Amino acid sequence: MDQDIFVQIASYRDNELIPTIKDCLNKAKHIDRIRFGICVQHGEELSLSDKDFLSNLENAKILFIDYKESKGACWARSKTNELYGGEAFTLQIDSHMRFIQDWDIELINMWKNLDDNKAILTSYPAEYYPDKEIRDWKHQPHIIHVYSMKNGQTEQRPKTPDNWQSRDTPYKGVHVAAGFIFAPGQFILDVPYDPEFYFSGEETSLAIRSFTNGYNLYHPHKIILWHYYTRKEHAKHWTDHSDWGKLSNKAHDRLNCLLGRNNKYDLGKYCLGSIRTLENYQNYSGIDYKRNILHLDTVDAKEPPVDLSNKERWSYTKKTFKEKISWNYNLIDKCEDPRFWAIIIKDQNNSELYRKDIVYKEYKDIIDGKISEIELEFEYYFPFQTPDIAMIWPYSESKQWLKNTVWKI
Repeated sequence: MDQDIFVQIASYRDNELIPTIKDCLNKAKHIDRIRFGICVQHGEELSLSDKDFLSNLENAKILFIDYKESKGACWARSKTNELYGGEAFTLQIDSHMRFIQDWDIELINMWKNLDDNKAILTSYPAEYYPDKEIRDWKHQPHIIHVYSMKNGQTEQRPKTPDNWQSRDTPYKGVHVAAGFIFAPGQFILDVPYDPEFYFSGEETSLAIRSFTNGYNLYHPHKIILWHYYTRKEHAKHWTDHSDWGKLSNKAHDRLNCLLGRNNKYDLGKYCLGSIRTLENYQNYSGIDYKRNILHLDTVDAKEPPVDLSNKERWSYTKKTFKEKISWNYNLIDKCEDPRFWAIIIKDQNNSELYRKDIVYKEYKDIIDGKISEIELEFEYYFPFQTPDIAMIWPYSESKQWLKNTVWKI
């Protein structure tokens, strides 16, 4: 079993699940070494033939769960964790992926060449499109770029490094992508999924818990697999479940507990590891969760660890924005049944700094155009953040989001 790979998939009403499984097997060099643990959260869209395919899939453990019983992505991933059978490696993916040829050997060799038995390979994969030929997919690898903070959490995005074409080793990283994690199988036991997380904050928790348990994060320097991102036509958990907000709020509370911001929970096996500290993670990653700021090496997407000798790279001034903003009402998209306006302030990097939702019942004079200004107040860190752009985004009871209006402050 020293080459076996436990492929974990949490699927939510996804018609790409079976094509993903088939591609995974068709592209594997050693199909006999692939083991599946799949949590299928389904409704009537799962046909009898598809269920029969899954039920008869070799070397697979399948959980069929009515989507109405689902408690979210992290809950489902924790269910796949429970199917782990001691395989040497684990690959956690989403249910809408495609693979390169011999992906299994490529991953194992890449991992072994790192000479780090606690290495994790993870990234936001490039995008594929089910209705297009492979030549029309994206073909540049990504690192995970932590570029901003909002409401006490990091914001991250895929970024293609400038030197990727000449690179022959993975990049050191500070964050994880839940849709692509390749690690020793022991990782499942050391860093089990917290089933009470929901979606937002999932990857932050995993990154910190992985690091403090002694694992080291790397981003592959070449394409291993692809991910289907847009999926506008697919059902989402939060569109099916009216209690998603409550689940999400609890997850944020648990993340804040992990970060030492509250003591509401006994996190048990989902707490920080004992090999490294949160301060060790801060000094390596350049992410300071106490002051909610980033080291400029991190913002610049430099490989960790950050340069701690240059204290100015941590130097930010906390400022308060307290100003009236005004707008041209004639430019705002109108409707007959407004519910609210989202008034949003973004920084120079187009990252959201502040949002205020003004509900029609309370702000009728503004939404009806009798008043065309409002005073906003919020805090930000300069020069890392500079209020730069204002946006009004109306929401209609019948049409939902209308056209947004954007202008420089």
